[in-house]
Amino acid sequence: MSNVVLDRALISRIHDQPGKFVLAITGGGSSAIADLLGVAGASRTIIEATVPYAADALASYLGAYPDHACSGKTARAMAMAAFQRARRFESDVANIYGLGCSAALTTDRDRKGSDRCYIALQSINATREYTLTLSRFQRDRQAQERVCAELIVAIMAQALGIDHESLNLHAEESLSESSQVAAPGWPDLFRGQLALTNHRIEHPKLLFPGAFNPMHTGHREMIRVAKALTGHDALLEISTFNVDKPPLDYIDMQERYEGIGETYSLTFTNAPTFMEKAVLFPGAVFMVGSDTLERIAQTRYYRDSDEQRDLAIEKLAAADIRFLVFGRVVNDEFMGLEAIDIPQSLRALSDAVSEQDFRLDVSSRAIRLGD
Repeated sequence: MSNVVLDRALISRIHDQPGKFVLAITGGGSSAIADLLGVAGASRTIIEATVPYAADALASYLGAYPDHACSGKTARAMAMAAFQRARRFESDVANIYGLGCSAALTTDRDRKGSDRCYIALQSINATREYTLTLSRFQRDRQAQERVCAELIVAIMAQALGIDHESLNLHAEESLSESSQVAAPGWPDLFRGQLALTNHRIEHPKLLFPGAFNPMHTGHREMIRVAKALTGHDALLEISTFNVDKPPLDYIDMQERYEGIGETYSLTFTNAPTFMEKAVLFPGAVFMVGSDTLERIAQTRYYRDSDEQRDLAIEKLAAADIRFLVFGRVVNDEFMGLEAIDIPQSLRALSDAVSEQDFRLDVSSRAIRLGD
C-alpha cells in the first residue's frame, strides 16, 4: 500500500462493511474522526473515538507513560488499548479493530527529527504498523494533517478488503508497513480463553516474570545464579498485560520471543499481577528485583487499602509462593532485600541474593533509551 485520495464514497463503503473500530489518535490525523462521522452510517463503523493529546491523558489511556510519545511502538500500544476497549462493547472479535495514530507534524517550536505519522491497526489475528514520513517543505501543518487523516481512512478500508485509490506522496516522502500475524495460542490469550502459552518445562518451580525488553546480561546472570541456588531451570514469563506498562501486541511478542531465543523456556500469560501468577504457578519461586518486591507491597495496587494488600500477601503464602530477591540500583543506590520497606508478612516469603552473588547495574529501559 504505497500511496489514498479521501472521498465520501470511500467512507460510505467502509460504513457498509461489518467491521467496527475504536480509534485513538494523537498529534495529528484527528480530522479523520470528523470525516468518518460526517458520512451517514458512521454508527455502523465507529464504536468510539478519542484524542488523548496531553501526556497525562495518553498515559491514562495506555496505562503507563510510553518511552516516546511519537513512535511506532506508541501507536501500536494505542491500537491494542483501543482493541481491548472494542472488546468491551462487541462480542464478535473477528470483526473489531483498534486503530492508534501517533504523529509529530510541523510545529511552531523546535523539534528534533522528521515530521512523521505512525499508525497501527490491531485485530485478533494480526498487528500492523505503518510509518509515514512527511515533507515539512512541501506540506504545511494543515496539509500534513490531511494526509495523515487520509491514510487512517485508507488503512481502515484496506482492513475491510476495500479497494481504493492511492495516496499521493512527494518524492522525499515515504510510507512503509510492517506486520505480525499471531502465532498459535496468542489470540486465545487476548480472548481470555487461554491462561498461558505452551512452554518446555513441566510443572515449573522457578519463575522469572519480566518484560525482557530487551533481554540482557543482567537477566542471564540472574538465571544462572537462581539455578545454582534452587537447582531448577527458570521459566521466563511475560504477561501480555502489565499493571505498569502498555499492553503488548503481536509485534512485541515476536520481538521478545526472538530476543530470548532457544536458550530459555518462555511462556506468555494473561496474568498481570502476582496473585494471578500464583494461581498459574502454585508452589513456585519467583525471581524478582528488590524494586519489584517493593511495588508488590504498595497499597496503590490494592485500592489504597492496607487490609487488601495484607490479604493478598496471605493468599500468596497459602499458594506456597516464595520470592528470590535480587538487589537493584534505585536513585544511584544499591537496594537489596534488607534495605526496602515492606511488611513483615511479605519479607517472610522472601529470600535475598547477596550483593556478592549478584550485582549488575544494567536495565532494559536504559538500553532502550541509549543511556
